[in-house]
Amino acid sequence: MSAIWKRRLGAAAMLVVAAMALEITRREDWLSGDQLGVIAAVASVVAAVAAWKATSRASDTAEAMAAIERDRWHVELTPQLEVHVRRPSAGERATLGIKLMGPPGLERLDAVTIQIRDDDVDRTPRTAGPPTAADVAAHIWGPLNFIPGIDDVLAPGRTTPSFPLEVGRMRPFAMTNTVRPFWWDDDDATRRWRLEVRDQPVRLWIECRLEGHKPWFIYHEAKIESPFASS
Repeated sequence: MSAIWKRRLGAAAMLVVAAMALEITRREDWLSGDQLGVIAAVASVVAAVAAWKATSRASDTAEAMAAIERDRWHVELTPQLEVHVRRPSAGERATLGIKLMGPPGLERLDAVTIQIRDDDVDRTPRTAGPPTAADVAAHIWGPLNFIPGIDDVLAPGRTTPSFPLEVGRMRPFAMTNTVRPFWWDDDDATRRWRLEVRDQPVRLWIECRLEGHKPWFIYHEAKIESPFASS
């Protein structure tokens, strides 16, 4: 028997006991009819309130337990992704590959979106004029970006369109070297860009969605795999 029904039966038992006590009182003429009516009404209200509170507490407890179970199941179904970034030959082109590997019970994702995250350097403009905060925010502070016009990627190449992903199936995306920002125009800019940005891993924020589940958000850093030094 569920906890809700146990509490309801308890409240009903209280009401029965109260009714029996009132009946004994009536037969013994201890109270007048009007007094008995008032007491009966009060007892009914008390029993009803007790039943409502018991049911409400049980309902809240059941909902809390269900939420805990849903969260546990959501964590257990967190997508296991294989992600690599490879530059197969010398040059600017590279390929990002993503594959759903599990866990057991998760056979597909309805929609996956990959976004390139910037590095964690604070590049807030300190002086007036270019670059503005918008210039800094719009620039991709990482070694690679997706290529606009390929794989339905839109400019500036920071984010892929959403795509479904089945377990065991690899989904590739074309990538290319980022360029240094226009305000890095001094003689040392190329070296600085290489040291501070170009040789860093590709930082990715991956959003995974499946109908009937809350979305999963996965952060991943992928080192560029290549037999050649980055150009």
